Amino acid sequence: MNIYSLPAILSFTINFSIAFIVLMEKPGARLNRWFAAFIFSFALWNLSEFIVLNSVNVAPALLGAQILYRIIFLAPAFYVIISYLFPRNFHKWAAKPLFYVAVFSLPVLALSLSFPDFQIQLMVLKKSPLIYYYKFVLQSRPTFLLLLFISLGYVVWGSVVMIRKIPSLRTIRHKNQTRFFVTGMILIFLIFVLIIVIKGQQENPISFYFLSTLFTFIIAVFFFIAIVRFHLFKPGKILSGGVTYTVLSVFTLSVYFFIVRAAISRLKLFFDINSSGFEAVLIVLLIIIILPFEKRLQSLFDRWLNKDIQQYRKNILLLFRELQAYYQPEEFYARIIRFVKSNFRSENVYLFSADPENAMYKSFQSHADTPAIPDNCTLIKQFKRKKGAIEFYALEHHDLGNHCHHFFEEIHARIFVPFFFENELLAIMILTRKKYGLEYSEDEMEILSIFGNEIAGILRRNQMIEEMREKDRQQFRLEKLAAIGQLTAGVAHEIRNPLNTISTSAETLLQKGLSEEDQTELKEFILEESSRLNRILSDFLNLSRIKPSNPVETDMEELFERLCLHLQNTGSSEIQIVHSIEADNCRMLTDPDLLFQVLLNLGLNALAAITERCQTEQDFNCAQGRISCAFKETKKQYVLSVSDNGPGIPEEIQESIYNPFFTTKESGTGLGLSIVHQIVEALSGSLQFESKPGHT
Repeated sequence: MNIYSLPAILSFTINFSIAFIVLMEKPGARLNRWFAAFIFSFALWNLSEFIVLNSVNVAPALLGAQILYRIIFLAPAFYVIISYLFPRNFHKWAAKPLFYVAVFSLPVLALSLSFPDFQIQLMVLKKSPLIYYYKFVLQSRPTFLLLLFISLGYVVWGSVVMIRKIPSLRTIRHKNQTRFFVTGMILIFLIFVLIIVIKGQQENPISFYFLSTLFTFIIAVFFFIAIVRFHLFKPGKILSGGVTYTVLSVFTLSVYFFIVRAAISRLKLFFDINSSGFEAVLIVLLIIIILPFEKRLQSLFDRWLNKDIQQYRKNILLLFRELQAYYQPEEFYARIIRFVKSNFRSENVYLFSADPENAMYKSFQSHADTPAIPDNCTLIKQFKRKKGAIEFYALEHHDLGNHCHHFFEEIHARIFVPFFFENELLAIMILTRKKYGLEYSEDEMEILSIFGNEIAGILRRNQMIEEMREKDRQQFRLEKLAAIGQLTAGVAHEIRNPLNTISTSAETLLQKGLSEEDQTELKEFILEESSRLNRILSDFLNLSRIKPSNPVETDMEELFERLCLHLQNTGSSEIQIVHSIEADNCRMLTDPDLLFQVLLNLGLNALAAITERCQTEQDFNCAQGRISCAFKETKKQYVLSVSDNGPGIPEEIQESIYNPFFTTKESGTGLGLSIVHQIVEALSGSLQFESKPGHT
């Protein structure tokens, strides 16, 4: 081997390694096989150059040149086939063997017609010893022009197919890969044509050699960048091993040419040794010396190729340690959003948490313009199948609704990360486009998938803690109400005695010789106090002795009509009272008497609230008052609501409204909501409220 063949053998090593890496990533995949064959054709190109450069006479050099000639004009056919297969095939007929035969038939036919008079000739790089190289001879022979026309047509054909395919590709990764690949192949073709033109103007054979060497390295570097940087394939561990093999091979060959051959030349000069065996021994020793560095070098490449992944893992581990402590949902989601925006350089991150009651996923940020994602849409079904990070444009979202779809387009949604725990979708994280015009890599997609699964486990643990705390709070309220019930039973007897005394006094006063005006005033006072004490006693007893629930099938339409009629007869006739039912079946299994008592108490509170607002606000009158009663059925429960547009419950007293004896009314006992709460508990339900000025 001579020094001139070093670039060819180095390029062969790189291209052969890349072809092997691509093939071994998925040996059974059609795309991998054809892509590996395409890269291997360039490796054969390098090997043909090596044969030409190391031939001792014209015959083997001419053979190598003819092999190279065929490879050059067959490479565009490989490009056409790959243009249909990469990164996805949209044409079924392009996967059939007949298509491959048809594509290769034209260049093979043209090469057959050109044989043996190929437009390539040998030239001598160095007179002693003779080192041959090749150059094209541009002549206007019909067969040669036909080959040029076919090659140019195939390059244009393949490029047009790739460019037209880009809008049909859904994922950003596939679009970027296709743009890079088609741009690189067009540039390689233009550089090849430019080198041929420049060669035609150069008379020095060394110029031919250096231009071809430069082109060889451009091809090898292009495929190396395509695999390592743009992830045209996902070879994983094979990649670091292949890079290690390539670097060691390049280093070994370089040392051989620049050190071993020089040492052998010196030995021949001084000791007149001319033994091929001695040269082989030196090469073996060189390989033995280099082998110990293999594992260390591969480890170095692993760290280099996966440095982003390792940094992500380190940061995620720190986050998980931080999240071992319990955080309220708002703080928990806020920490996740800050982490993802910082580490994945997303412009924005949105979190949609599950709302089983309404069968949808609502945004944690609670922006007014953020729509909810329905639980039954195609988007959610795809999450449940995939259970990993998915690009937005890889999802079917035709039934998402215009508002929701427009929102995702407006925020530039890129990646959806579902949080699954034991087949239950707890939340959805949406990453918008990256900062600085960057794109999400395949490695980041895999990391986000793992991240979502791990976060889901922590989120479910927090939800279980919340459920336990809520049960503790409910248990505490029940215990407190039970204690109050025991208290009322004890004081009931003490309250009845004053009632009898007041009643007797009232009767006596009516028989005395007091003035009629004084007697009437005392009578009214005593009767008023008697009625008040009696109300307190009745409420007290109701609080401590809620009757057991007796569920029967109840028509909610009839119940609401009776409720609305009662409220209209009780309050101002100007106040509007309406009801609505959002359920396929308006019948429910419950105790109608207890449920009516609950709704009536809430309705009376609503009437009192609207009346209070009419008296305290000059711009509001009873005709503007509205009470709305609603019945809704979800997957897991029934929801009954009573809404009013009264003044609202002030924030400073909202935590106290369930407490017995707490009231803001002059004539109230403070036991109404406590009774309602206990009845709802007896009906296996829960009582919640939302209030702001103008709406409760």
